[in-house]
Amino acid sequence: MCAKVTSIGLKGMEGYRVNVEVKTFVGNDSIRIVGLPDAAVKESKERIIVALRSLGYSVHGQKIIINLSPSEQKKSGPMFDLPIAIGVLVSLNELVISIPENSGFIGALSLDGAIVPIEGMLPAVLAAKKAGLQRLYMPYDEKLLYLDFHDLEITYISSLNDVIDNLEGRGEIFIRSPKLIKLNNISIT
Repeated sequence: MCAKVTSIGLKGMEGYRVNVEVKTFVGNDSIRIVGLPDAAVKESKERIIVALRSLGYSVHGQKIIINLSPSEQKKSGPMFDLPIAIGVLVSLNELVISIPENSGFIGALSLDGAIVPIEGMLPAVLAAKKAGLQRLYMPYDEKLLYLDFHDLEITYISSLNDVIDNLEGRGEIFIRSPKLIKLNNISIT
């Protein structure tokens, strides 16, 4: 099965929509990421494998191909860890759901499955809104000003298990609402 998950890439301070496609095959243990990934994106392979194993998922005996498109844009940073992990679980049928195209995912994974903040989250949120996403899963960062987007629901998550439970409709996700800081004469459309 080919899984498709939406994320956001950054080119300087400008963001753009990234489609994360994951396909798994029975074969030698390997992961290959294509689509102009930088070193931080390539290193995500190890973080994702260890995080999935620490949560009880097995990727043993699998060849995993990950395509980050658009192919002509360089992808940088660890913000693709979360969407890649979700894509791997869907592709392996460990997570049996349909990921809505209007939902996006950004965040770096710790080895224990925690999702941690990354640089560039504010431009990524603005790009998600501009791309027409209706929901964005991301780690909470108290340094990030909370902007009230009427048509973009931001779901703050702290672990991969939080996301899985939310996507499968189990339990309630804990959403911390940071202080709303009004910026004079600024509106985001």
